Amino acid sequence: MAKFARPTSYTSQQSNQKLTGEVRAANSVEAAAGVSESLYISPSTLASAVGGLVPSATAAIEGVVYLTEGTSSIAYPVATKFYADALAIAGAPAWSETVSGIGQLATTAEALAVTNDNVAMTPLKVGSVLAAPPAIGGSTPAAGAFTTLSSSGLYSAAASATILTAGTALNLASDADTAAVNIGTGAAARTITIGNVSGATAVAVNVGTGHFIVSSTGSGDIRLNSADKVDIDGAGTVEINSSAAAIGIGNDAVAQAINIGTGAAARTITMGNSSGATSLVLDCGTGALNIGTNAIAHNVSIGNQTGATAVAIDSGTGSITIGTAVAKTITIGNVTGASAVAINVGTGNFVVNGAATSLYNIGAATTTGTVIIGGTAQTGIHTFGKSSGVNIVELGAGEGATTVNIAGGATAAKVVNIGTGAVANVLTIGSVSGAASISMLVGTGNFALNGAATSTYAVGAATTSGTITIGGTAQTGTMTLGSSSGINIVAIGAGEGATTVNIAGGATSAKAVNIATGAVANVVTVGTVSGAASMSLLVGTGNFSLEGNVASTYGISASGANTGTITIGGGTGAQTMNLMNAGTGVKTVNIASGAVANVVTIGSTTGAASLNLQAGSGLVKATGSHLQIATTGKGLQIKTGAATDMAGNSALTAGEAVINNTNIATGDYIFLTRIASGASTTLGELTYTISNATSFTVTSRIIGTPASKETGDVSTFAYFIVRGV
Repeated sequence: MAKFARPTSYTSQQSNQKLTGEVRAANSVEAAAGVSESLYISPSTLASAVGGLVPSATAAIEGVVYLTEGTSSIAYPVATKFYADALAIAGAPAWSETVSGIGQLATTAEALAVTNDNVAMTPLKVGSVLAAPPAIGGSTPAAGAFTTLSSSGLYSAAASATILTAGTALNLASDADTAAVNIGTGAAARTITIGNVSGATAVAVNVGTGHFIVSSTGSGDIRLNSADKVDIDGAGTVEINSSAAAIGIGNDAVAQAINIGTGAAARTITMGNSSGATSLVLDCGTGALNIGTNAIAHNVSIGNQTGATAVAIDSGTGSITIGTAVAKTITIGNVTGASAVAINVGTGNFVVNGAATSLYNIGAATTTGTVIIGGTAQTGIHTFGKSSGVNIVELGAGEGATTVNIAGGATAAKVVNIGTGAVANVLTIGSVSGAASISMLVGTGNFALNGAATSTYAVGAATTSGTITIGGTAQTGTMTLGSSSGINIVAIGAGEGATTVNIAGGATSAKAVNIATGAVANVVTVGTVSGAASMSLLVGTGNFSLEGNVASTYGISASGANTGTITIGGGTGAQTMNLMNAGTGVKTVNIASGAVANVVTIGSTTGAASLNLQAGSGLVKATGSHLQIATTGKGLQIKTGAATDMAGNSALTAGEAVINNTNIATGDYIFLTRIASGASTTLGELTYTISNATSFTVTSRIIGTPASKETGDVSTFAYFIVRGV
């Protein structure tokens, strides 16, 4: 770009349709010529440009024309033909149905009068007529008949209307539109009737996926009356509910049956619910009330097992019959929880009877419960097996370990008679099978074994190879077998002489000796602590067992100021003693843990004697004093070599060593000792840092500069780890 000749001007290339640059305004001649591409047209030359560029119009060219107001000899183009044809000619005739001419637009009054036949209706006047329409068919109100009456907008009729079908179907809203159809929805009390009761007249009301709703308000009723059948069916749920009054089905006085769920299909019929105080009443007159009496095998359940549910079956003066028709099993009650069955009678009798071969079970499934026959204040007679025939009465004859208590109550004295009738009864108590035994007990009363003057008393009459010993063959003392009327003492070998009492001392057959093995809290004392009294409990190749209840406490020299020696396993043979090392229960073993200055020695220093103290994931603790190695020449040995060991050695590399040890813990104490200097150029001070459960790092620090590492230290060191408590 050239420099400006003046500060307000510059010289550049000339502009055209493709380039920007200098441009000037065209004069009137140049504007009218219309050929220059580098000039612009200003407002003053625009008229010249239009006049020169727009041609005069011809029959073939669109252009400028002039309007004329009559004949003229003007040489330039003028508009004459179409303009003149469109003009109204003054003095033309008035129009009519047969003559074209000048017409008039109807006024509103003329339009509403509907009498003038030579004026034109505008859209505005047509709207006025439709807003206040006259009677269809003429100026005088009259009926109108149409073959087809249609409306695309809202059709509203304020007067009564009768629409007849006249042989053609009457369709209301039969198009595919979605607008609502309302019949009688105006807010006025009226009766709307659809259909009639003549002949085969039918009314069909159909819905799609919407609802069919019949509603009433206030005291209005909804009634469905039929002189024939009423059938209500649905593929979904059919519900009948009332929000403020009872629901009645068959509550009129018509003697017709009511069927619920009688269709031949498997279904569940539920009446009533379990909410609040809901109740269900089934009433009948003199007819029968039948529940599940049809001839099909099924279960009939009355009541449930929830909470305090109760079932009452009652009658007036008639009887209650349960299961009297055919052979069946009748179950009353159950064995669940605190279930109870009470069968009561008044002054009448209670009878349980069956066939001649019937089996009667009372409490057959009871295991730990109590079976009671008779009341707590019973004064009558309980009779078992009062038969005139050959009869067997069994108590506790089952195969289980049974306890039979007869007159076992403790509040009133009983008289128990067994076989006291005045006949030659044969009574057998107990048996000779296995370890069968008999205990015959008395209180402060007497035990009498008596018979006729000639009766024989047999003790161990059937014993063959056993020995029955009552007192010794050289008995010189006193032997008392319950002869006292006070507190009974049975003394065997209790005399003052040097007596040997042998109980099952024979050597030909093995004996089982039971002392105070009854299931009561017996107190058994064997031996005495007087003088040189001693006791030997010996076994052969069998075992010696001292056993008690799971909570029993065992004491050996457990009381008194004993000064003797207790020796367990002190024989000369090679013995093994196991102390609480069997079983799966966790044991706690206390040795001399009493609050006195006990001296406890475990193991010996003889020969190759050794002592192993073992623990699992727990600790081996030394509590109360120092841990001392008291033997000269002996020291502490510790396992080394593994990643979890608490001692070991390593060598520094450039003044540092990392020892992987998953057993290390924050707070452990690590004692470091240099073993050898190796190729070290300098030696530093050994320090450590711990990475919990992973490793610890030993670093040689420059003496006097603890923050700096002594890289010339490659010495070998040993470490010993102690865990704080």
